[in-house]
Amino acid sequence: MSAVRHRPLAPPGNAGDSDDNFTDDESTPLTQDIYGGSQRTIQETKGWDVFRDPPIKIETGSTANQECLELTVKILKIFAYAFTFILVLTGGVMAKVCVLFMTSQIRKDKKIEYCNKDLGRDKTFVVKLPEEERIAWIWALLIAYAIPEIGAFIRSARICFFKTFRVPKTGHFLFVTLMESLSCFGTALLMFVVLPQIDAIQGAMLTNCLCVIPGILGLLSRCSKEGKRAVKVLIDMAAIAAQVTGFVIWPLLENRPELWVIPIACVMISCGWWENFVSLQSPIGLVRAMGRVKDEMRTTRYFNHMFLSLWKVVLFVCFALLIFWAQGDEPGNIFSMYGDALGPHKISIDELATSLTGNLPD
Repeated sequence: MSAVRHRPLAPPGNAGDSDDNFTDDESTPLTQDIYGGSQRTIQETKGWDVFRDPPIKIETGSTANQECLELTVKILKIFAYAFTFILVLTGGVMAKVCVLFMTSQIRKDKKIEYCNKDLGRDKTFVVKLPEEERIAWIWALLIAYAIPEIGAFIRSARICFFKTFRVPKTGHFLFVTLMESLSCFGTALLMFVVLPQIDAIQGAMLTNCLCVIPGILGLLSRCSKEGKRAVKVLIDMAAIAAQVTGFVIWPLLENRPELWVIPIACVMISCGWWENFVSLQSPIGLVRAMGRVKDEMRTTRYFNHMFLSLWKVVLFVCFALLIFWAQGDEPGNIFSMYGDALGPHKISIDELATSLTGNLPD
């Protein structure tokens, strides 16, 4: 509501002598002194000076279709929400499928069946992927990891150079670096050790078990003042149990030593989402300290990631080389065979000998 201003009233004879009667200057004093001094004005408000707030006039003609326009806008919003949801969901599924496909190609001495349509339907052929093919897919994984981090570096550098930023405390920066490094190492273990040893269905299920640390931090962040705390604690514990069961079941069932890397990789990867599940209201001192780091990161995030994005790319490559060395491979082949891997190379097709079994007639 607009403010109502009363002009100071002058004596009838001098009504037109002062320009103060027609000014909107806030410094002009009022002539109404309630507690003494000048007299309160008792003159009746003129009809032309009465404050009015009439209702909005209903327009006709071109504005009569306003309801139709609002309905159209609502429909477009619903369509935009649905389109964005489908686009994000499809992109996430396609990204996961591509990662599972790439990791399945880097298994050592991988053999796959070859279609025998043109070579004889009564024969069976297999393809043994050469080392060049394996290194090509390793480079594909390295590039797939590096592209988002390079994008984060460009965005962080742009904001730091052209906008304001704050430098974090040394302890906070080291803590964030530690958590990001653990997540990077866990991702390298998952891509180069775990996923190549299991099939795509198991890999897709395993990618749903990467939130152990967030579940624990969310449980420890529950304060006593929170509503329905007992129910939320039970749900948190059930979620943690489901996560742990998911990445422990395959090492127990298949009894292969390399699969015991799964729990280590899953826990390390989940360290990357610590920030979303800590609170300053937590009864645990460590979680409150992490919450203070989270609050500071609102102003220091881009400074941190301007360095951490490049650090993670270098660290991921180093972890990959270390894993290949531990598996008995030659890490230098990734660089020395780069040209052959990304260029044309031969893939040999072998025929499997069929063995006939049965009883010979007498």
